Amino acid sequence: MTITQEEEAKEILEILDKYFPKRFDAKESIKWLHKHTTQKKQDEWAAFFFEEYSFPLLTNFLGGWKGPRITKDKRFDYQREFVWDLKMESVVDKNGKNPKFIILNDQNATDRIIQDEKGIGFIIAKTEFVFDLDGKLKKWRNEFENKTPKKTGPGKTRVLKTKGRVEDLLAVLICGKNGMEKALSEGWIGVHPQGRNSNGKPRPPKYKMILEQIPSEKIVKL
Repeated sequence: MTITQEEEAKEILEILDKYFPKRFDAKESIKWLHKHTTQKKQDEWAAFFFEEYSFPLLTNFLGGWKGPRITKDKRFDYQREFVWDLKMESVVDKNGKNPKFIILNDQNATDRIIQDEKGIGFIIAKTEFVFDLDGKLKKWRNEFENKTPKKTGPGKTRVLKTKGRVEDLLAVLICGKNGMEKALSEGWIGVHPQGRNSNGKPRPPKYKMILEQIPSEKIVKL
């Protein structure tokens, strides 16, 4: 039986809505990442917790497998009939501001997937976070991971998230090459430059999704 992209999105959302924790704590999540994954020391632990915790849920209940390769070391998060990427995004940042866009994946890799596959979708968990403004979580993590704190200049230290509460789950759909071209022309998908690596070579650009401009017909909710 053929399933549509929207139908598959709803199945994914139903599983995550039922089984992914609505509230989660940094310390317990970081411990889980250490125990079950290779993504144990990521500063953006919450995003990796969402991806890594969700993947076995989806494969156990819906089948499927890891998505196509993006780079040598990274793949899209999930694939069944369609390719899916999972994004956990802050409702507000550490300064209390609403993020205007979501950074997606490598432009060239995404274009290749859109060319080769039926379509790509993004599962987005909009999450309210509490931030480690006093540095207590950072201190705990350095001790837990037996890591020497890095000396950085003013404004260079990344502020960790201490806990999260999922407020909303939704899917955003892009169907085929024509769908991406239309999204670019409508302005809700754009290109995000990545600057340069430490060796001076330019980093490949990524796509970005402008949240307030996503057409309602491209959004799937339960």
